[in-house]
Amino acid sequence: MVIFMNLYNKILKNDEYLKIVEKIENTKFITDGKWDWEHGLGHYKRVATYVNEILTQLNADKRTIELGMVSALLHDIGLSKGDKIDHAIESSKMFSKFIDKNDITEKELEILKQAIYDHSKGNNIKSLVGLSLVLADKLDVTYHRTINSSIQDKINKEIQKIKKVNIRINDKNLVVNYVTDNSFDVNILANWKKAITIPAKVAKYLNKAFIFLINEEEIKYNNIII
Repeated sequence: MVIFMNLYNKILKNDEYLKIVEKIENTKFITDGKWDWEHGLGHYKRVATYVNEILTQLNADKRTIELGMVSALLHDIGLSKGDKIDHAIESSKMFSKFIDKNDITEKELEILKQAIYDHSKGNNIKSLVGLSLVLADKLDVTYHRTINSSIQDKINKEIQKIKKVNIRINDKNLVVNYVTDNSFDVNILANWKKAITIPAKVAKYLNKAFIFLINEEEIKYNNIII
């Protein structure tokens, strides 16, 4: 029987994995003239924390939660090949090299592969692991992502006002709440629409209403994502 979190912790101690992550952390990704957001271990661990919160609220079993957190560690690993490729596809091809085959079943590997492949857009959600990964990845839109960016434009500076993102899931609603400085301009998310469209897509998949809040006040977001 696999001990809970054993696989997750083994990956964090894998020397080859850590070298790849260091390579990614030392690369500045400027894609299509956009900002170079953080895509290193800090991002992976924050996504894993969100995955844990999401799956716990969905009453997932411990193994599913661990697989979700493992997918968070590995979902961007393809960026080691540069930002001119489809990093989700590349990550889905190379993630398994960091997992001991004795620690996982073939079915679980397929679940991880699908989740990582689909994590950028969430167009083909097939499991709770995939659902939690695509949602968690888009929830990590706080100051951590841009504070050390080489580009400090209006977008990045505005995102640095987002201090925390809370996720709440109940019988009827999926609620995302941004904890921000009072001066945060929500319209900046027109440049990062996935922060709204992905939670809305996941809510629909779960047959729940999506509610978007800033400092616990509901925001009518339709005009933002036009």
